[in-house]
Amino acid sequence: MNTLADAKKHIDSFPRPTGYNAYAWNVAKKVALEVWDCYLNNRPFTRSVNYFCREFYDMIQTPEGQFIIPQSSFRRLC
Repeated sequence: MNTLADAKKHIDSFPRPTGYNAYAWNVAKKVALEVWDCYLNNRPFTRSVNYFCREFYDMIQTPEGQFIIPQSSFRRLC
C-alpha cells in the first residue's frame, strides 16, 4: 500500500465484529487510518493503540501480515 486511499480500502474491508457498536468501530477505523497516515508519511505514531478486537490489529498490518508500527509499542488485548 502506497497511498492513504489504499489504506482506507484495506481498513474498510474488515467487517465490524459482533458486539462492537457502530461508534466504537468507527473510532477504531479512524485510529487505524491515523496509524497508516503516519506510516506512509514516515512519522512516528505516538497514541495508544490498545484495542479489544482482533480486527483492529489486522487493520494495522500490511496485506503480507507485517505490523506497520513496532509490536513493542502496544499490548494486544485480544
